[in-house]
Amino acid sequence: MDNLPGVLCTRKRWRFIDGNSLLGIFPSTDSGMHVCGADKGLLKVGEDGVIMLASQNPGLQDRAGEVSATRYGNAVAEAFNGTVYFSDLSSRFGFGDWFLGLIQARPAGRLLKYDPVAGKASVMLDGLGFANGVAVSRDGQFVAVCDTLWFRCMKQWLKGDKAEQSEILVNNLPGCPDNIRLAPDGTFWVALQQGSLLYSSMLSSFR
Repeated sequence: MDNLPGVLCTRKRWRFIDGNSLLGIFPSTDSGMHVCGADKGLLKVGEDGVIMLASQNPGLQDRAGEVSATRYGNAVAEAFNGTVYFSDLSSRFGFGDWFLGLIQARPAGRLLKYDPVAGKASVMLDGLGFANGVAVSRDGQFVAVCDTLWFRCMKQWLKGDKAEQSEILVNNLPGCPDNIRLAPDGTFWVALQQGSLLYSSMLSSFR
């Protein structure tokens, strides 16, 4: 790794996580790292090793009380109170057959919440068209999630009069939102992928 002027940069192999589909990473308040894996679920990585927080084994409970599993863990973010929010790209398809979700064009993505006190994960928002990037607002009032196939980002309210309600944060984006990050001024950076490239990627899966 090249060093920046006046800065000594080093890197090391910190922890090995068996798998080839690690997609999301976010620092935790206790100096560890939260990691999302498409074929793993939600992981906590620290000096003591790797802990599975939410896996592909059934354990998610939605508002109707139904229990399901994480199919395609994607992005993750942690709030100031330690609650972890992460996205499940699709509740129907996993890492090996995700492109079938594009063919069906039926929204099956979800925004999930992990409560570190209860040690349980639950569904906050479903019906998303490929749930991708996740970010918590600077004031902790809401969490944003990329609704990729519909070219928009959604807002799930956490506090206030609209708590547990969702609405559109930004719509009609010029590309498919793939990730979202909180900016220093309280706004958001959104990474876009051109829609044509997304569908080209799908077609290449059949080759």
